[in-house]
Order: sequence, then C-alpha cells, then structure tokens
Amino acid sequence: MKLWFNTLLRLLVGSYFVLTSLYCILAFLPYTYTALIKAPPYAWMPWFAHHQASLYWIAAAAAAICYRENFKVRDKRFFVGVCILTLGGICLSVRPFLPALESNLAAYWWSLAALAWISGLLLWQAIGGASLHDDPAKPALFGYSDGLLTAAAVSLIYFVGAHVNIYRQSGSLIFHYADAELGLWSLLSHFVVAVAALSILNLIRLVAARTPWPGISTRVLTGVAIAIGLWLVLARFLDSAMSFDGWRAQLYAASLAATLTLLGFSLVLPFLNAAPKDSQSPAISVAWRKTAIWSAIVVLTVIALASRSLIGGEDWNGFVNGTWALIFWIALSLCVYRLRPVRATYSPAIVITVLLVSIVAYRGLLATEILWGKPLGSTDDEISLKLEEYGGRDASFQLAHHVLGNGRNEKCGDLCRILREYSNIRDAHIRSGVQLVDDMKPSSGERPNIFIFVIDSMRPDYLGAYNPQHVNYTPNLDSLARDSVVFKNVYTQYAGTSLSEPAIWSGSLLLHAHFPQPFDKVNSLYKLARVDGYQTVLSYDSVLRQLFGASDNLVKLDQDERPWNELEIASTLQQLESTLDGRRDKSQPILFYTQPMNVHQFARNNVPSPSSQHWQSPAGLNGRISYEVHWVDSCLGQFFGYLKQRNLYDNSIIVVTSDHGDATGEFGRVSHSATIWPEIMHVPLIVHLPPQMRSHLVFDENRLSTLTDITPTLYYLLGHKPIRQNSLYGRPLFAQTKEELEQYRHGDIFLASDLHAVYGILTADGRHLYTTYDSPAESYLFDLATDPNARHNVVTPALKQRYDEEIIEHLQTIGDFYGYKPGVGSLLASTEANH
Repeated sequence: MKLWFNTLLRLLVGSYFVLTSLYCILAFLPYTYTALIKAPPYAWMPWFAHHQASLYWIAAAAAAICYRENFKVRDKRFFVGVCILTLGGICLSVRPFLPALESNLAAYWWSLAALAWISGLLLWQAIGGASLHDDPAKPALFGYSDGLLTAAAVSLIYFVGAHVNIYRQSGSLIFHYADAELGLWSLLSHFVVAVAALSILNLIRLVAARTPWPGISTRVLTGVAIAIGLWLVLARFLDSAMSFDGWRAQLYAASLAATLTLLGFSLVLPFLNAAPKDSQSPAISVAWRKTAIWSAIVVLTVIALASRSLIGGEDWNGFVNGTWALIFWIALSLCVYRLRPVRATYSPAIVITVLLVSIVAYRGLLATEILWGKPLGSTDDEISLKLEEYGGRDASFQLAHHVLGNGRNEKCGDLCRILREYSNIRDAHIRSGVQLVDDMKPSSGERPNIFIFVIDSMRPDYLGAYNPQHVNYTPNLDSLARDSVVFKNVYTQYAGTSLSEPAIWSGSLLLHAHFPQPFDKVNSLYKLARVDGYQTVLSYDSVLRQLFGASDNLVKLDQDERPWNELEIASTLQQLESTLDGRRDKSQPILFYTQPMNVHQFARNNVPSPSSQHWQSPAGLNGRISYEVHWVDSCLGQFFGYLKQRNLYDNSIIVVTSDHGDATGEFGRVSHSATIWPEIMHVPLIVHLPPQMRSHLVFDENRLSTLTDITPTLYYLLGHKPIRQNSLYGRPLFAQTKEELEQYRHGDIFLASDLHAVYGILTADGRHLYTTYDSPAESYLFDLATDPNARHNVVTPALKQRYDEEIIEHLQTIGDFYGYKPGVGSLLASTEANH
C-alpha cells in the first residue's frame, strides 16, 4: 500500500509540472494560444492557470513526502530540497505567471523551466535512492515469441475494433478481400515493430552485460533509448501537427522526452525493485497474480475495442487515439511477459540478423506493393491513401505504420519555407485594409433585418435540402430552403473557425494570423451595419471577442464565461427573442450573427442526449452529428415561427451556413483545421430574401462560391455597388442581370488550413482540388467530378509545380495587399490608394 501511495504522489508531482509545461508551449504557439489559452474549451484549463500557486504547494508537499523515502529527515540534502521547493512556492505565490501568459518567447522559456524543475527533482530523488549494488549475472533476453504474440493480439483487437466502429456508424458490415489484405498488412506491421523494439532492448542488455555494472547500465541505456525515441516522435508531431520546427522545437521535444522518461522510470522502478514477500501459500499467490493479470488484459481489451467510441470526437488529429494505442501496446506487453516470464539467450549476431531480416523483408514488400496490393488500388499513391484511410480507423496500425517511417515525404525545401513564412504570423497589426466599394454612403433603399446563422462544423450532406434521399430530420431548414435560394457549390476558404469566421466578417481573404488588430480596418460587415444604421446583435463568441473592441456599439448575447464549446443555439435564440421584444425603437433594423457550437466535435451542451430521445441516425451518417443538426433545426424552426408571428419573416434576409465542415471517419479522415478535404471545405449556404427584393434579382445556385461572398452580397442587396474587383474579395451572389452576375464569377479558389502551413487550390470549375502539406511534405490532386470523396491521387510532377506556383502567388498577393513581408514581424498595411 505504501508503494502505491508513493507512486501516486510521484505521479501527482510529475503531472503538475508536465501540465504546466504543456500549457506554456500551447501559449507560445499562435494557433493553440487563440484556440486553447485565450478561449479554453474546458473549464479546468483557466482553473489550472489561476490556481497555479496553490497547486504548486500541493505538488511540493507531495514531493517532500516522496523525498523522505530517499533521504533521512535530518539529512542536509533533504533540507536543501525542501528549501528549494519552498522558495519556488514563495515566488509563484507572489507572481504566478500562467494567468498572464502571452504568445511570446517568455511562454517558451517557461515551458522549458517547468520541465527543468521536475527533471531536477526526479534526478535528485534518483541520486538519493541510488545504490552501487549491481547484479553481475548474465542478463536474460526478451524472447521474440512473446513479442510476436503480443503484436498479433494488438493487431487483431484493433482490427476488430475498427470494423465494430464501422458497423456502429453505418449499421452494416460488409467484409471485402481488401479488408483481409489490410488486416494482414496491419499484422505484418505490428510484427516488424515488435521485432525492432525487442531487438533494441536485447542489444542494450547485451552491451550492458559487458560493463562492470550490467543492471545499472541496462537501465541507463534503456532510458536513453526511450528518450531518443520519444524525442523523435515528439519532434515529428510538433513539426507535422503545428508546423513548429527548428532548434526551439527540437530543444522542447528533447526536454519533454527526457522528463517523461525520468518520470516513467520513477514510477516503474520501485515496483521492479520491490522484493517479493514470503507467502505461506505460494500456489495461491501465483493463482491470484495470474487472475489479476488476466483481468487486466480483459479490461485493457475492452477499452481498446471501445476506445474510438469513448474518445469520440474529442481528438486532435488522432493524437489521443494514438497515445492510447501506445499505452495499450506497453501495458499488454507487460501482461504477456508477466504471464510468460521465460527469458531467452541470443548472441548479438542473431539479434542483429533478426532485426535486419525483418526490416529488409518489410521494405521489400512495401516496394512491391503495386504487385500484391491490387485490391487496395492500381497505383502506389492509391495504395498509400488506402493504408492511410484504414489507419484513420485503426489507431494502432496508424501508429505502427508511421513508426516504420511510412508516408509520402516529398522533398519540400523552399516550398515549405515559403508556406511557413506566410502561416501563423505573429504580432500582425493592421493600418488600413478592406474596402469592398469605392464610396460607402448610407443606403437609400430598403433595410431589411439580417439574421446570419453560421452553424459551426455543419456539413451540407446532413441537411435534407442537400441530401433528400437520406435526411428527413431537418424539416424546418428544408422548409426555409423551399422559399429561399440553396447554393450548392459553396466552399469555405479556411478549414477552421479562427480564420473562417473573421473572413466572413471581412468579405475578403486575410493573412494567416490569429488575430490581426485592429480588426475594424477589415471588418466590412460591421462597417455596413454602422453606415446603414443597423443595431448589431451578436452571440459574443470567443472569436468575436477578439474582433470587436469594448467601445463598439453592440448588443452582446452569451456574455457568461462559459467555454466556447458550450455555446448552444437554444439559449442564444431565447436571448435574441427577448432582445427583439424589448427594443424601444422597433423601426431600427437588426443585424444578428451567431455561430453556435452544437455540431462541433468538441461540443459540450445541456441538450437531451440522443439515447434519451431514442435517436436513430440514417445509415452512413454520424449519429451524434445528425442528432445535433436535428436539434439545431428544431430551434431554428421555433425562431422562424417567432419571426412569422411578428411579421418579420418576409421582410428579413436570413442566411444559414457553416464556417467549415468536418471529417468524421468515413474515409479514415477525422477532424478539421489541419487538413483540406472536400467534406471539410464544402459547406451549405441557404439565403432567404424578402420576396420584393428577390423578384428583380438573378442568381446561379450552381455557381462556385465561397463564404467570403456573404458580406459582399449583403452590400449589393442594400444598394452598395458595384463591388470592387479584387482577387482577395468575395463576390455578390445576386445581380440584376446575368451579364452582371457573370462579371463577378470566381477564378481559382485559394484554400488554407486554420492550424498550420497547409494550402490548396480549387479550380474555377470546381472540378480539381489540389492540396500541399508542409510536414510531412505531401501533395494531392483529386478530380472531384469522378472522385467526389477525394480518394484517388492523380498528381504529376508538372501539375504539382503548376499548382505550387499558384499557391505561392496567392500567398504573395495577400501579403502584398496587407503590406506583409516575411521576416518583418509585423503587418504594415498598404494604403487604400494602392489597393
């Protein structure tokens, strides 16, 4: 019991400092600073920051208790350690740094300081408890049979789990020959990883056996190997997920890897060193131990099978699923080796030979995949995409696949450098900006109310207006669509909220910055409201809090301090109705904007659960998302009824859209913000106009359009025209003649990730989608006319060069427009005369 108690204390101490470091590094990186620190999705994050000092004292007390196990209370080393801990607590109590953290170098250095502090504590404890006693006996090696057995079990469990998840989503389970081939390839990948890991551990033991202290050397070399492995994995994650590279990224990855390794050893070694107690009934003791191990295996297996359902949508590009898969690997391996404690004896030559043969065989099969992989695709690219698609469903295979170095990994070079120079720009300051029309004067025509509903993450295929064959749960939006214009070929130009929402308000492409200030210089929609005398009513979400100042004349709804993912449409509409009923001057038109989070993957709200409503989702659609869309539809239906009761419906402009879509696993792709796929970029757009306004306008519901077209459209409808022709600006969706509408047609559409340096081009006819990624460097071209789900890459070197050049040209055009030059470090906007 004492051993477990001390282990929990060590875990508490380590968790506090690691979480502090992670909080600081998230603050340092521009995207996570805006999405997680300034607008935290979970209440515990600001609580952790504001209770930093109090939590430190708890962690310090836990560390002091642990120290007593290594030092005598009267030992001066114990006294020195307690004094250092106390000094740190006094400093934090006087000046805690987490609540005031900014996205700058100070946050980075604090992240390293937290790791250095806990690493020092762990080393101090290790030194205090170190013993020179060592076992000189010849070390026993790990048998390959147990490792292969574990690998087979892990592969099978995750293979079954992936297909169970498919059945839960689609309601059907059809097993093809390609599935069997994917299962076999997953099994082989797990075998190779197991052989490589065991070979490295065995070589370490063989090398350590030649030293004077084989036991200590084994632990040290094993720790170094683990730390190096973690370093490489963490550095790759920071590079690929956050576009964070260079010496700072490498230093942080190495520091975190070393800290986690030290922490892991401090938790595990006491159990390994604990001497077994004598028992009067050794047979009973062995039986209980086996029962406990088998029980642990059953529990681990159940969790692994249900892991994707348990984690749900709250995963960041598969990071949580991948981390759990790694934990499952390690835990199941320990269980197997406890059940089968037989050790082997191999010579160094045999270990090296086994390692080399497995790697060569694996690489040989990979090089000849075009021969055996016919069921997966007819080209290497198609097979690679199919494997990545399966990896999106099977986190364990994806982890093994990536550990073995798979991926397209093109040479990016100067392209990556340019992409990153224009991404996540820090300290962007606007001097002058967007002007959609030449002369902005108050409208002399009608001023209908404007209601804009941007349902975060809602895809068009979850609405009956776009998918009538499969969706029957959105009757209110379908009714709205019947007396509105349903634009069918609309795309967001940004794959995430923190860039997409500002672009809607601006009506223009923006720099890849979170968030340039003062935003008023590019806030075209708010400028329209002020000039035309609208009362602006906002659901004051976490993004709009950054775009508007305290002096702006706004009616702010949803001002409570809830996390952004709890912004719920029913509550917002109740506040809106109260605001509309309570107005003194009801002749003043309203411009209302809301972006509820009901459908978002991280949504947390108090609506009735799907199970409590006995919700049955249509086949092929995500159950949670379809239910949330149904809830949104119901709330909007009630609000539309409210407008009709007060004779406001027919003289209002109503816009229903989404800031982006979401990948929900259908093709092995999940989430948004970091990738560009059709299901992420394609969005719904339903526009209801007053009948007298619509009667003299023309439109093309099939024309390629973007979310940046919404604000220019409102300008045009209120009489502010012509809209200036600029490649950055959106275009009006309506015009008085077909000839005029044709003049506003888009060229190629420039697309961007919200998170890091990922960009794309959608051709002017909407047929071809090209995307390029900075890390790992890879490029894709899809023919959406024949491949609407983007599953067959048709890129060639010539087409890649052409589209890469177009992306660079777009980035430079945006930079020139706002006066941004890479390396300058600030945004110097050009004058309007130069626009």
